[in-house]
Amino acid sequence: MNKEEYSDISDSESEEVHETNNHNEHEEEDDTPEIVVPERKFLKEDEDYSVPFPVMRECLVLLLQSRRILRDMMYYRFKMDRFLSGNLSVFEIQNLLHSQREDKESDWIAEIQELKRNLVSEVRRNHTLERDLNRLDKRIALLIKNRGNIQDVLADKAGLKAPKHKGDQKKPELINDPKKLEAYQNLFYLLQTEPKYLAGLVYLIQPEQMESFLGTVILTLFGDAFTPREEFLLLSLYRLSIQKEMANIATVGDFLKADTVVPKMIITYNKRKQGTDYLKAVIGPILSNVIKQELNLELKPNLVYAAIISEQEIRTGEKSTLDRNVSHEKALEVPEVTKTIKARVDQLISICEQFLDGIISSLNRLPYGIRWICKQIYQIAEKNFTKSTQDEILKVIGYFIYYRFIQVAMVSPEEYDLVGREIHPTARKNLINVSKVLQALFNFAQFGSSEKHFIPLNGWITSHMGDIKNYLQEIIEVGEPEDYLQVDKYMELTQKTKPVIIISLPEICNTHQLISKNLDSLVAKGEKDDPMRIIMKELDEFGPPPDIAADDDREVQLTLSNKFQKTIEEELSPGESLLSQTKEMVISLLRALPTLPEQKDQSDEPPNLVDVLNKARQADPSLEPEIKKILDNLKKLEEYNLTTSADNYSSFLKAVALEVVNRAEIREQQKKEKQRLTTSLNNLRKHQKYLNEQIAQYNQYLQDCRLKHYQNKSKKKKKGDGAKVGPFKFSFSELHKKGVIVDSEVPQITRKKIKFVISSDTVGVFDVSAKMAGIDVQTMRLELDDLLELNSIGTTTLELDQITLDVNMTIHLLNKLFLY
Repeated sequence: MNKEEYSDISDSESEEVHETNNHNEHEEEDDTPEIVVPERKFLKEDEDYSVPFPVMRECLVLLLQSRRILRDMMYYRFKMDRFLSGNLSVFEIQNLLHSQREDKESDWIAEIQELKRNLVSEVRRNHTLERDLNRLDKRIALLIKNRGNIQDVLADKAGLKAPKHKGDQKKPELINDPKKLEAYQNLFYLLQTEPKYLAGLVYLIQPEQMESFLGTVILTLFGDAFTPREEFLLLSLYRLSIQKEMANIATVGDFLKADTVVPKMIITYNKRKQGTDYLKAVIGPILSNVIKQELNLELKPNLVYAAIISEQEIRTGEKSTLDRNVSHEKALEVPEVTKTIKARVDQLISICEQFLDGIISSLNRLPYGIRWICKQIYQIAEKNFTKSTQDEILKVIGYFIYYRFIQVAMVSPEEYDLVGREIHPTARKNLINVSKVLQALFNFAQFGSSEKHFIPLNGWITSHMGDIKNYLQEIIEVGEPEDYLQVDKYMELTQKTKPVIIISLPEICNTHQLISKNLDSLVAKGEKDDPMRIIMKELDEFGPPPDIAADDDREVQLTLSNKFQKTIEEELSPGESLLSQTKEMVISLLRALPTLPEQKDQSDEPPNLVDVLNKARQADPSLEPEIKKILDNLKKLEEYNLTTSADNYSSFLKAVALEVVNRAEIREQQKKEKQRLTTSLNNLRKHQKYLNEQIAQYNQYLQDCRLKHYQNKSKKKKKGDGAKVGPFKFSFSELHKKGVIVDSEVPQITRKKIKFVISSDTVGVFDVSAKMAGIDVQTMRLELDDLLELNSIGTTTLELDQITLDVNMTIHLLNKLFLY
């Protein structure tokens, strides 16, 4: 703007102001006092006011710069929107492809799938080893009790289950019948990918079945969240379950009642690997530091007073005459009690500060799934319970984060293997006191008359309530699983390998029975075409599920398959597989072609896909078969209404662009998943090595216990596993009279001729031979460990070939013959 232009504008503005003033003079006068504009004293007479002031010039420069920055930002935003929406030209797609490194994606997928199979197998193997270790531990305990007191063993009804020899079990039909196996594969795929069935089923099971059912749901169907797919599906189940639960309660506080289901599900979720890793990394070091300090944080005045008296007696060696049973108030009158409590309050506050700082500072390390579940609770509660305050909803989140997750690890750290030492009772009581203070803080509450000794902590609690509210609000500030995990239903349909689960036979049968029993509650009777009804109808053709003992640890690998794959694809679009195939062909071709020249004249239309293909065919005749196939596929896709030649297949080109834009993110996600799977697999194998070492030690200890049982009865020592004991001879009538034989299919006339010879060459193993006229008719082998376990679970008889033994009387006889 030049000087003359600015002067003209200024003159015109002055004229407008003058006309306005003249107009106002003709208006009707009122009582409003006239506004007097002060004279501009600061203006200089020799100043040329037709030129903008320096400040005004600076403002104009800033305005122009802001407009330029805004224009650049809008251009960048427009460009990013085009990229994310897939509105790219062939030239831009080629540039993206050439900037990306070409690699063999199929090899990565195959490697990840193999890692996952190995990982799931290692998890199940570790669980088997842990069960074996527990069984050895219980066998040792039973053997020791049997040695010490036979009568106690006979009365023991502890809940162990007798192992069944795999060779003696009939192989269930579901393993031999391919069609039935396929039906189970379809069933568990449906349960895994459609959360509405499990979300409904969880409300129909009996309370005593809840723990085992959640174990099946969390561990077997969804694993330990080793892959984003399983985590995504599991979180979808939780979202639907929370919605269902909150739709049937009156207030947000009812969500925490004992009969609600979702809290039990969330508690189970918190115990998974991600949760325990967090506790070990954040809470474990603080716990170890507190435990090793050997403090006493008892705050009850009467107990502090009694402890002071005890210490005085130990120090002086004289029995105190003071009354130990004094009231709370009376104890506080003693100066030493008050002084001790004040010091302990300061120590307690210091420890609470350590835990609080650790919890708040580790927010970003808190597992994503736990945070997202809390977000769902907050959002659904806020929508359903409009009268509830924010604090009431935050208390529910605090309940799951602290009371049902962090506090459990604080007071029982051995359950999570957080400390490598035995906890002294005083140290555990200290941790309980710390947990109570933090629990009050997370509940936004203060201590009252029921726990008067904690009242001195109320000031500290009040000072940190704001911190906890901010912490709980920040917990729910997480993105959606689709963005965080990079998984959606489209990826489920296009995955190149099928999901695999390893499941035990009892889990298969229990799930089958549970669904059969509650099918009408899960699916309306009128919905004959519901996928669950169709699958269960197929399974019903094979009859009810076979009876399999709960302790049968045999497992099968199910490669899950979607029986309704075509139906779902048709819901998206017919010919979806053809679309994917054609996109891959176009991407490969564009990557191989030389880059198109950039279009300088923006007014010209960019070349469409068909033009590019035709030019490529003319330039390189060897590409003719591939390009012809692409064009033929495009015509077929047009028949499916997936694209149209009317716009030169621009919708198809957009789909190609989206595939190329997201390819780098997909590859990066695969890289991270591969690293995560490899690390988890290595950790599992380290733990497996530890379990094997423990089992070897337990087996050796069990063998030592058995040898000690025989040390009084040994006649000939053998190098190896024990001593030869026996033989001992009994007639049929003698064993029947002793109550050892309770039933027999042996003919009456033959029983008088039979002699039973019992001997032992190996500790804990007894050979029983039935002889007639000195010839072995039948030989049986009994193991003391098996008999003791049968006794412990209340099994009274043991059926053998042609005879039935009384378990308790058989143990008594063997104890009498071989152990005393």
